[in-house]
Amino acid sequence: MADKLEGLIFSEFLVDNPSGFDTDGDGTANKSDEFIELQNTTGSSISLDGYQLWSDDRGLLYSFGSGATIASGGTATVVGEYAGTEPAGFYDAGLADGGDFLEDGEGSRSDTIYLVNTATGEYIAFSYGQPPPSPSPPTGFPGTTQIGTGESLNSSGPNGTSFARDANGDWVESTPPNPGSPGVACFTAGTMITTPDGARLVETLQIGDLVTTLDNGAQPILWIASRTLGQETLTVHPELRPIALEPRWTGFNERLLLSRQHAILVRSSANQNRVLARAGQLAQLEGGAVRVANGVRKITYVHFMLPNHEVVFANGLATESFYPGEWAIVTLAPISKRLLLALFPGYNSSEIADAYGSPKFPYAKRRDLPTQLVSVCPENIESPSCQVA
Repeated sequence: MADKLEGLIFSEFLVDNPSGFDTDGDGTANKSDEFIELQNTTGSSISLDGYQLWSDDRGLLYSFGSGATIASGGTATVVGEYAGTEPAGFYDAGLADGGDFLEDGEGSRSDTIYLVNTATGEYIAFSYGQPPPSPSPPTGFPGTTQIGTGESLNSSGPNGTSFARDANGDWVESTPPNPGSPGVACFTAGTMITTPDGARLVETLQIGDLVTTLDNGAQPILWIASRTLGQETLTVHPELRPIALEPRWTGFNERLLLSRQHAILVRSSANQNRVLARAGQLAQLEGGAVRVANGVRKITYVHFMLPNHEVVFANGLATESFYPGEWAIVTLAPISKRLLLALFPGYNSSEIADAYGSPKFPYAKRRDLPTQLVSVCPENIESPSCQVA
């Protein structure tokens, strides 16, 4: 469970980026593109006035001003240096271009990052490295009372790989980074979902409709939600653009568009076990068959939940149904969240995953994926092509 400071949590870090990811879009990926992202998990906007980010090794990293706020479910991303005018939700830490914002994580360059409310002295902490260190606040640190036990991740922060939360809110290595967006696991309108009565457009499905699953037969939809993003939103937040899987990977001779966080069933290159790889992860592999759909000007995302987390078929491809982990619930629009919580009376968002059950298959980690995508799992799940190698 995430440590929360008055509803604020750490949601993503990019700590080692000499040449990996261009956060500000200035054409150069370097150390000043490193970032710390926060998210508001409450139902109301939160003022960041008086909040600061600190580091054990580097002291004060950033102080939020009086105009800084985070909307309900929204994010605030502090970047080492942001070229040009920062879009809403982004904050420039004031480094020179190429300046070194965060410790990399290797060896002695491990670190602990703090978010502190200077008005109350309360703070939360996140440590990373191999191994992550014990927190040791620097001279001048204004925190007096730690909230939670402290979070950590045993990782060196490989170049261009961020630390992000999975559907349960646990920390994992994530590629590509996704600054400025909480991310949602969704299908897109126009996707054909396999049902006992044949393939149906996902946007026509309703609560109670049956969906064909990998190994549990037909299962009813318990909850379904959607949201539409227009060209302006996609321009300001390109990380919300869908990922396209080319037709040769699907059974419908049509490309499949998914959100970056939506997972597809593949076989691990490490041990050949089946794992769920996020579309954004696959887009980083060589070959060009999975890529960001930059030409899309408007997109409607749809997600649906079944009685258990299942593998379903979208355009003939084995993909996941919605998994209601704490982090996935945080990213939902308020009305969608309320309707989902109503299915689990007596539970809060951090407890629903335990009540719901485990994911159908584990989510892929970076080591599970090769450098090049060979194939993914079509509807014939036992096909020899259901593997990555």
